[in-house]
Amino acid sequence: MKRNRGFTLVELMIVVAIISVLAVVAGTAYRRYMDSARTTEAYAMLGEIRTKEEAYRAEKSAYLATAPDEALTSGFPVVDGAVKEPCYKDVTTPPASSNWAALGINPGKTRLQCGYNVLAGLPSTGTLGTMGQGILNGATPPATPWWYAVATCDNDGSTTKNATFTTGFNTTVVSAQNEHQ
Repeated sequence: MKRNRGFTLVELMIVVAIISVLAVVAGTAYRRYMDSARTTEAYAMLGEIRTKEEAYRAEKSAYLATAPDEALTSGFPVVDGAVKEPCYKDVTTPPASSNWAALGINPGKTRLQCGYNVLAGLPSTGTLGTMGQGILNGATPPATPWWYAVATCDNDGSTTKNATFTTGFNTTVVSAQNEHQ
């Protein structure tokens, strides 16, 4: 009597289990890689914004805002909850009203994952958003020219919990919230 050669059900189940474990490990590693890419982009862009704001102030004695507020739709590029996030956004043509060109901000690539808002004002004037109040230590604008920048990265398609990075004229530290969520 001849037996058919093949895999047993147990052997197949073990192979499927091993492949499942490898898929979970690979998925986790990919997510960490993408989080790291977003974080690196945000730190690089906020550094670029810091450099350009200080150069602008040296020339004009004031800082320049690129957005009217901290809203996701006010930044550049726009982080839009209606679009499946996270995704890259084209930055080849910033809006004329954003002052990116006036500051000379050049991201060095044509697509970004996060949106950037820079708010600025003259001494004791302007309105601070929630992030600005945290980075500038109070609800009222400081008695010197001021600026702060917010990078918002939508990691999961929900606009309720985003990775945010902030920095301002008064610190060289970049503060991160919800960075890996």
